[in-house]
Amino acid sequence: MRVEMRAGFWLLLSVAAAACADRDGAARPAADSPQYGGTVVIAANGDLDHLNSLVSAERYAQEVNRYVMFLPLVRYGPELEFLPALAESWNLTADTGVVFHLRRDVRWHDGVQTTARDVVFTFERAKDPETAFPNAEYFAHWRLATAPDSFTIRFAFTPHADPLAGLPFLPIMPAHLLDSIPAGQLRQAAFNRRPVGNGPFRFVEHRANDRWIFEANEEFPDALGGRPYVDRLIWRPIPEATGQVAELLAGVADLILSPPSDQYDALQEQPGVRGVERPSRQYAAVIWNGRNTPLDDARVRRALTLALNRQQIVDVLRAGHGEVAVGPIGPFHWSFDDAVAPLPYDPDSARAMLRAAGIEDGDGDGTRELQNGEPFEIELKLAAGSAINRDMAELIRADLAAVGVRIAARPVDGATMFQDLTSPSRPFMAVLAAWESDFRINLRDIYHSAERDGMFGGAGYANQRVDSLIERVALTADREDARPLYVELQRILRDEQPWAFLYYYADLVLLRDRLQGVEMDVRGALVNVGEWWVTDAAAPERPQPRDSADRSPTPDSAPPR
Repeated sequence: MRVEMRAGFWLLLSVAAAACADRDGAARPAADSPQYGGTVVIAANGDLDHLNSLVSAERYAQEVNRYVMFLPLVRYGPELEFLPALAESWNLTADTGVVFHLRRDVRWHDGVQTTARDVVFTFERAKDPETAFPNAEYFAHWRLATAPDSFTIRFAFTPHADPLAGLPFLPIMPAHLLDSIPAGQLRQAAFNRRPVGNGPFRFVEHRANDRWIFEANEEFPDALGGRPYVDRLIWRPIPEATGQVAELLAGVADLILSPPSDQYDALQEQPGVRGVERPSRQYAAVIWNGRNTPLDDARVRRALTLALNRQQIVDVLRAGHGEVAVGPIGPFHWSFDDAVAPLPYDPDSARAMLRAAGIEDGDGDGTRELQNGEPFEIELKLAAGSAINRDMAELIRADLAAVGVRIAARPVDGATMFQDLTSPSRPFMAVLAAWESDFRINLRDIYHSAERDGMFGGAGYANQRVDSLIERVALTADREDARPLYVELQRILRDEQPWAFLYYYADLVLLRDRLQGVEMDVRGALVNVGEWWVTDAAAPERPQPRDSADRSPTPDSAPPR
């Protein structure tokens, strides 16, 4: 599961052409220079949810929105600096506003010009609570958007840290196609499955749970990169990692985004395959529902994390590709403090802390009882069909059993798990989740007591000091003033564990050698997709991705799942 970000800035991990090294370090000849043509097939473990930036909450759908189909006002550069995109220039007016000047050569794929009307529409819908924009906190302090003319937009906001930080993650949507749809119905819009964008690729076809097909936009402005090198980009949802690997090794898929981490090192040694390990903004965690006794006690939550051998999880399930997490702010962010250490693995302290909370094994059967006499058992929900989730749940079960806490793992489908996490009734005790942070850290939606009933307030967490720090840091424009506030937040969340923070992890990707020009970094896997090219672009078409025998293609007018 994903919901969305650190600066000690990451360098690009380039796997572009030029001289490359073989596995033994010896140089191998550079490929031919970039050429136009060909098809690239990407295999991932899930379908894209909504190709509409106002309602998409799925990680890779958001990447497709901002790098493939649409343009934001500004984008992040390799050092997380702001670069022009739809806006060719802008001027900050002190700490209270910004004026953007739009490019005049950007058109929607149906031929309509992209203008300030589209920007104002997107901003107003993102601010509208009925839209349920997943990252509404981006613009909590933005008050107003006006358009003096068709290519100028003025925004006003109250002073706060990193005011532009959310803009690269809000691609602009076409007002002429969406403004007739009420905000509360945008999630059900047919547009989300048949999008009309203004980015480097155009939408061609969607078959639910089978593929998305995009083609190069011949009219994409040269100043923004021009026409992509590849003719077609195909997104293939393949839930099982073994299936993705089979497609890659058979030469059907060019890139797989979710290779089995325990097989990654061996797979990248296969002929014609290479691996990329890129820094990410992701971490794994167990979301505790603090509305339930005894998970409402910070001592109990801390004890549960102390009992988990998180380094073993990294070593066993990710072959060492990761590091034990401190909290929700990762090493990539400028506010991350190395002096705030993760909780140690300490089962003895965990037992003592549970005892202090009045949770003892009174009958000697190996399972502790709550004060009402019931066994301390936690139902842990996890995404079905994921081998790494299943194995992680087993390691968690064994670790907690060693301190007298019973875990009952319950695999559920992703849609059910998301519904449980976000519905008002919150029918869960614990959920095993993966989370991706934004470059502008948003802790309010998850940890502020005022958001307990909001979409992402599943933990039901409340701490007045945390509330105060979140409110203060949001209004602190200077990073040096904001840093100590963030550090205190990290310490409190580390100590109280509203979520059990397990580990930060890099993204592991495998590619065929025919795919060149790829650069991946903390901004995303598709950050320079317009510059990808294939060495055999002029060769006859390769076998197309196979349809599953037990699945009929669904028309692209099908409603979202």
